[in-house]
Amino acid sequence: MLALLATEEGNHATDASESVTNPILPELFEMFWGAVAFICLYLLVRYVFLPKIQGTIDKRAATIAADLEAAAAAEAQAKGATAEFQDQLADVRAQAAAIIDQARQEAEAERHRLIGRAEREITALRDVVESEVSREHDEALASIRPQVTDLAAAAASRVMSRPVTVAEAGPIVDRYMSNPN
Repeated sequence: MLALLATEEGNHATDASESVTNPILPELFEMFWGAVAFICLYLLVRYVFLPKIQGTIDKRAATIAADLEAAAAAEAQAKGATAEFQDQLADVRAQAAAIIDQARQEAEAERHRLIGRAEREITALRDVVESEVSREHDEALASIRPQVTDLAAAAASRVMSRPVTVAEAGPIVDRYMSNPN
């Protein structure tokens, strides 16, 4: 294998000495047309495509700036509306608190009025009931007085072993029935 490589190297050495041309370096004609194509492409990009691209970029930047300004204005408006809403809410809460306080005061006054009226009615009913109880008590005492007098006279007659009349027992029964203490 080394022999084959050596033979190949020898062949190349004889060819290289005959004509020295660089395979990487282009010819002058190719370099000229490459430079012309590069300059045309550069001018086309610089004066045709780049202004259109730059115009689109500028338009997009202006749109973004306008959108940002509109968003900032909307945010400021929303903050103002929120502040106004908070103020209105505070006013409504204050009014509600005032209405509730007024209702409490009115309810308390009505409560006191009703309690006073109920106490007056209770007092009037108590007086009526007490007078009825007193009258019933007096009627009951009056209705049982003759029977108690008869019973007391009979009991006194047995205890004393002598006859006690109703006329004698009557004043004693009346005294004890009118003052039970």
